[in-house]
Amino acid sequence: MHKFGKKTLLIDADMRKGRQYSIFGLLPKPGLSNYLLDFSEIKEEAKILDYIQKTEVENLSIMTAGSIPPNPSELLVSETMMETIEKLKDIYDIIILDGPPVELVTDSIILTRIVDSTAIVTACNETKKDNLHKVIDSIKNVDGKIAGVVVNKMLIPAKEYKNSYYYGNDKRK
Repeated sequence: MHKFGKKTLLIDADMRKGRQYSIFGLLPKPGLSNYLLDFSEIKEEAKILDYIQKTEVENLSIMTAGSIPPNPSELLVSETMMETIEKLKDIYDIIILDGPPVELVTDSIILTRIVDSTAIVTACNETKKDNLHKVIDSIKNVDGKIAGVVVNKMLIPAKEYKNSYYYGNDKRK
């Protein structure tokens, strides 16, 4: 991220089981849910940067999911959420929203309507092809734009990985 000098914000939009805070060793709150609730309750501008934490990675900040609210889906479709994203666009060059699994809740489908593009993350040998097609159709049905699909959890034997990585089979040696 720092190579390009782009200020990047990762928003953990999984308000039910957000875990970005633990990955980056941050405090779990305040976060997105806290900001959205504080803003709507006091009806005045909450200082958005008070809800964002810096990471050890240069130019990368995190807005954790925050406290578990009673109404995550309602918060994500709120006008406050739309305004929040617009405010953040003035501060950050790149904003990434990490949502919950689409098959479990509709929150991620809601998010595809407010972002520029969506990357679908799927688990190799776990996600069924039909379910992946349903996710793609759901995103298209709300006029979401799909950038592509990321396949994770692929098992590659260490020897095969070593031999195929960069110059492992390079004939120029």
